[in-house]
Amino acid sequence: MAESQNLSGLDGTQSVSALGLRWAALRGMLNSPLIMADEQRALRDELLRELAAIEQDFSDLPSRTTMEISAKLDIAKSALRERIQSGETWLVDLIESIQSDLHTVNAKPSAVPQTTNRSPANLSRPQQQRSDDTSTSSTSPSSTTSTNSEAATSSAA
Repeated sequence: MAESQNLSGLDGTQSVSALGLRWAALRGMLNSPLIMADEQRALRDELLRELAAIEQDFSDLPSRTTMEISAKLDIAKSALRERIQSGETWLVDLIESIQSDLHTVNAKPSAVPQTTNRSPANLSRPQQQRSDDTSTSSTSPSSTTSTNSEAATSSAA
């Protein structure tokens, strides 16, 4: 497990989604009753260090979608819940409010029909297919015509 301490930055092309999957896997391992046993204390400490490193790595990665922004907020909420004092839960509430706002803002554009923004490229594709169809169908009758004329010539001879 010592090799995994720096796996989060190994290839330099991590995404929020990939890091989120690793974070979720580590959280799942840490919640396992096997890891909670006293004889696994060293492994548990190592997993906790790796989890903390992954949580810090999220701040370096840009989010590409609102889903990834929401995932970052989930990480922050989880980390805050574990580290805050009982009277400071307003921070978690604030993050939940921001996350809710994000989902609301994201839902509004998808309610607008997208049919008005078609590109002209989509409209020209069927015409290109028709021209291909007519070119293949125009060669077919000429080949059948030549075959028919050859048959007529051979029967006349």
